[in-house]
Amino acid sequence: MYAKDENGNSLINGNANRYGVAELYIERPGVEAQRRISRKKLKHDAETYIYTDERGSEGRVLKAKLLGHKMDHMPDADVTDYLLQVAEKDPEKIIGLYTGGDTAVRLLFIEARDKHIINYKNKLYIYADNVVLGATDEAAILYLKDPRNANVYKLIKQDTFPELIENDKSKKDN
Repeated sequence: MYAKDENGNSLINGNANRYGVAELYIERPGVEAQRRISRKKLKHDAETYIYTDERGSEGRVLKAKLLGHKMDHMPDADVTDYLLQVAEKDPEKIIGLYTGGDTAVRLLFIEARDKHIINYKNKLYIYADNVVLGATDEAAILYLKDPRNANVYKLIKQDTFPELIENDKSKKDN
C-alpha cells in the first residue's frame, strides 16, 4: 500500500499519468486508525514508566546508563527529556528497560566494562584475558544470562562489586 517507485509515485494507486499495478484494492476501514492508536498507546505507556519511575531521578539516571548514556551529574529534567526522546522513537526499548528481567545483568555488564574488568579487544568483549563474552553488548549480555556461564557471571560480579561479597561474608560470620 505504501510502496513507491523511484519518482515517489505510489505503485499501487499510480498517479495522474499512469495507473498503478494493483488489480484489486481491498479497503479495510479502521485498520490504519487502529495502527496509529496502538502506536500512540505504546508511546504513552513508555512515557508513563518514565514519569512514574519508582526510584525517581535515580532510576531515570540508571535507565539512561543502561541505554549507554552516562548522565550521573545531569539535572533530572535533562535525563527525563532524553528518555522521552528515546520513547518517542522506540517505545519498546523503554518498556523493555522497565519490565525486562535482565536489568541486573545489563547493569553488571556496564559497571564491569566501566571498571575495565571486561575489556574490548580485537572487536570482542573479553574477561580475564581468555574468556570471550561476545562481539556486541547484546551477545555479551546473552552470554552472561546463560545458566551454563553462571561461574563466569559470579566471578565478574565478585570483581566488579567486591564490597557486596565482603558484606555477605560479614553477615554470615555474625
